[in-house]
Amino acid sequence: MTIKIGMIIKDLRRRQKVTQDQLAAAVGVTAQAISRWESEGGYPDIELLPAIADFFAVSVDELIGYRQSEREAELTQIKEEIRRLKEVGSLEERIAFARNALIRFPGDDEIKAGLAVCLLFLYDTRGDEAALDESEALCKSVMENSADDDIKYDAVNTLISIYERSGKPEKALDTAQMLMPMKYCREHFLSGGIGDGRTEWYIQDYIEKIVDELGTQIQSLVLNKDLPNDETTWDKKIKMLRTANEIYRLVFGEDLMFYHGRVSQNYSLISTYLIARGKREETLSALEKMSEHTLAYDRSCEEDLGKRYASIFTDQLVYSVQEKHPSGLTEHNQSYYQLGRMNDARYDCIREDERFKNVIKALEENAK
Repeated sequence: MTIKIGMIIKDLRRRQKVTQDQLAAAVGVTAQAISRWESEGGYPDIELLPAIADFFAVSVDELIGYRQSEREAELTQIKEEIRRLKEVGSLEERIAFARNALIRFPGDDEIKAGLAVCLLFLYDTRGDEAALDESEALCKSVMENSADDDIKYDAVNTLISIYERSGKPEKALDTAQMLMPMKYCREHFLSGGIGDGRTEWYIQDYIEKIVDELGTQIQSLVLNKDLPNDETTWDKKIKMLRTANEIYRLVFGEDLMFYHGRVSQNYSLISTYLIARGKREETLSALEKMSEHTLAYDRSCEEDLGKRYASIFTDQLVYSVQEKHPSGLTEHNQSYYQLGRMNDARYDCIREDERFKNVIKALEENAK
């Protein structure tokens, strides 16, 4: 086997934005030695390999390129299984699988970040303080070592949540300062045009992301555990959710495609407030709307990928599986999950109503 350790070191160093001097200082050699390795003029001494591997958060196998293609394929399979378990696995299964994956790939920041989130959930459900401490340590490791901004900032967000749970708002605020303010985001600058003739697309892309975030924050405002949630607030919350749905229709048109899913979720929430108020007919109407948009969303996932939205605000944008479903289409469709929510005891008082039965039947026929 031809060992290409110098090329691998050079690639790792550049991807992680490390200078030859920094690497040399970390492992106790000269910058000239690093340069010599990278130009294939020699190899590091074998006793230096663990230190170099630790510096780059990779295994020694990866550092020397041993069966690298097989390991990459294995890592891909592991991450696919992590995504699958995120949808269908128990929290314990997800944590156990991620721990085993880290034994095999101890330097993978994506796995670390995912495990940190699972451990945060474990704290939320069981009050496991050790899980919270471990999650914090994993997030800090990712923040210090990851060259991938998306993974790094996901870890920052998780760490903010950890400090919120720990009753440390000052630390949460300090950590939040690591994130860029909205006015410096990529979409903001591209929407001003860069001379490539795609300014309209950039503006529409920015509009879509702003609206998607707006709708998500409206839902967060409704559900936030720190805000009042008594009967006097329910009409206001229903109005918020209906307004969010109107915004989606305004910006994306009647053919909502991906945003049928957002609207469906809002109608599902609306029904919970209506049933709590004893508004039987209005609850059934909301559930029928939920079912209608759920079926439309599932159909759109299969039939509308690659199509453009119809609205004048977004008619340059294409419904893309990569954009909306980064890990590919999910294990189950939305009908499956909405059907599960219909088992909630809150709906027992209307379970024998024909309109409710028709909602269940429609979801059952479409669920997979």
